[in-house]
Amino acid sequence: MTTLQQNKRVFAALTVAVSFSAIASLKADAAIITVSDVGSWINGTNTIANQGFNLIPVPDSPEALFSDVSKLSSPLGDIEFTNSVNKREIGNGWRTWSNNYTGEVYYSGIDVLALDIKLPNLSAFDLYVQPDFQTVSTISVTAQSGIISEVLSQDVAGFSGAKYFGFYSDDPLDPIQSIQISGPNSGGFAIGQLRGAKTATIPTPFLLPGMIGLGLGLWRKARSRQSET
Repeated sequence: MTTLQQNKRVFAALTVAVSFSAIASLKADAAIITVSDVGSWINGTNTIANQGFNLIPVPDSPEALFSDVSKLSSPLGDIEFTNSVNKREIGNGWRTWSNNYTGEVYYSGIDVLALDIKLPNLSAFDLYVQPDFQTVSTISVTAQSGIISEVLSQDVAGFSGAKYFGFYSDDPLDPIQSIQISGPNSGGFAIGQLRGAKTATIPTPFLLPGMIGLGLGLWRKARSRQSET
């Protein structure tokens, strides 16, 4: 092996090492980003759909109205409830909602202080929540990935006041694994309009340096191997 070939190998190895180091550094600083209801509805300018995520609506459950539901099947994978929720419909078991939505919702039950939802490792997830009491209640939704968590709390009116809660991970290697919804003074709550995404169609700027560095390192390593043959 010539000195030039050895230098190429060393350079390629260093490039890959630096790339992985950059990604590790990014992962250490990774975060779950929250998007509140302020100034937008589900298709508004402030939802996570505008962050490059192809959000897929979770289909309605096949169970009859007023049935208890423990799992929702979707193209993204199963979404599981630790406590069963009761299937309702706006105008049929649940009085009001918001943003002109009239479809299916899932009621936690009056005695449930918190509802845990297991997700199929999603890069992004959003939903609407409305308390049962017709007064204003504080609803807190916590998103948990493998290493980090983030909470979004909003005051939500129980009459035509369902609010948007959105979350996305800025690290594709650390997706959102679960959601917890709590409303201790709400009389229970309903959730609806659930959506999720596996990957972003456009990488966030936060991830681009490490992804580019990794790509360059692998490309240079391949070129080095070709020159040796």
